[in-house]
Amino acid sequence: MRLFFFLLAGFLFSFGGNAQTFTMAKKCNELNTAANGLLKEKKYQESLDAYTEMSKSCTTKDAKEVIALGKAEALNGLGKYEEAIEASNAALKITKNKSLGGYFQKAVAESKLNRSEDARNSFAKVIELTEKNQDTKSRASNYALMSAGQWRQLGNKDSGYYYIDKAIEMDPTNSNFLIQKGDMYIEEKKYDQAFVQYDKAVEMGRTDLDMYVIRSNARINMVQQKYNTTNTQELRSKMTPDETALVCKELRKALDLGLKDMKQDMFAALVCK
Repeated sequence: MRLFFFLLAGFLFSFGGNAQTFTMAKKCNELNTAANGLLKEKKYQESLDAYTEMSKSCTTKDAKEVIALGKAEALNGLGKYEEAIEASNAALKITKNKSLGGYFQKAVAESKLNRSEDARNSFAKVIELTEKNQDTKSRASNYALMSAGQWRQLGNKDSGYYYIDKAIEMDPTNSNFLIQKGDMYIEEKKYDQAFVQYDKAVEMGRTDLDMYVIRSNARINMVQQKYNTTNTQELRSKMTPDETALVCKELRKALDLGLKDMKQDMFAALVCK
């Protein structure tokens, strides 16, 4: 099975609760974002609980698929593979066997259970559905999803970068792909490379609050990592004037756009005078 995973590394991708584009009410989107954030932090039980709670109020077809996929990934993370297969099958039933994420999470669970042939068949369905998609923008989104899964669930960084570059090449107008690549660089503490991507996104019109929250958090993380402290007073005394200017530029923009965060407010008050 280890060899099988290696050979199929280029095709594997994750579809957690926030991986595909779904149409849901604002409240359900907020619940999904929170639950998916827990998945990214590998807080699998908390995420499972969040998706279970979400199922009580979010009952559209899209919401049901999101919930099933989120549960499947959380259950895989918890090592509850039989239950993960049940959740994956629920997503497949909802979509009439068209859920890429359903097949992917099912394959992960089957492989963990040493059901090699079943896992091969499920992965084959992932590949088949991906290759059938002839719409350029949708296929680019699939590549971005493949990148996210390689990065998040499989820890394959080379493939993660390969597929996000494919997505950008196929749909260069989608700023979300640039932000995704920037976030990947941030995780590797490659801040200069990350801001090259973030700057491109801004040039494409991404000047919203979310963009500047990402940018300000990245700058703050940069100096915290450099000086090995999260203490604001220490950072203020250690940061160079150029670093202070970079951090404060992004943070002020986020606050001007409406960021409501007590910690960021305090940071700005202490550092950005």
